[in-house]
Amino acid sequence: VRMDNYRPWLAALTLSVAPLVKAGYDPKSGVELVLKARAEAAGKPIHGFETIDKQIGILAGLPDDVQLVFLRETLKDYENAATKLDEMVSAWARGDVDVLSRVMVQEMKDASPALYQSILVDRNTDWANQIQTMLQGSGAAFIAVGAGHLAGDDSVQAMLAKRGVTVEAVE
Repeated sequence: VRMDNYRPWLAALTLSVAPLVKAGYDPKSGVELVLKARAEAAGKPIHGFETIDKQIGILAGLPDDVQLVFLRETLKDYENAATKLDEMVSAWARGDVDVLSRVMVQEMKDASPALYQSILVDRNTDWANQIQTMLQGSGAAFIAVGAGHLAGDDSVQAMLAKRGVTVEAVE
């Protein structure tokens, strides 16, 4: 795939998927798609915290220097992306938030505080706001977010806990 005309964020996103597919990971087998299919099969309502347009807008709206950091970090990890994903999947399966924090959160924070702010902190804040609104209603809700949003000091559950919401891990 020629990426000469791609913006840095789009090149980074494209390059981040290629080695994973080559290693045998199927993008269609992600947890979110499996959960969505199960919810649909059970007739459960589905609501997203953000649209794909909003997600693209976040990436496309990053300043050029931050987009270039994103691309550089993706290229730096290109050769060992599958190994890194194996480590993340294993940590996720064990519920090892410390490893997820190191591999998914701290590395981004160290590489670019601005990228970390946009990709995790700002989004987690928005999601925590939406969750608090949901908690004011009635009934029960099942919420699934990517593992990186559940690790570190700025995780969704850490933000909720700071607001007085009781948060506990379920195994």
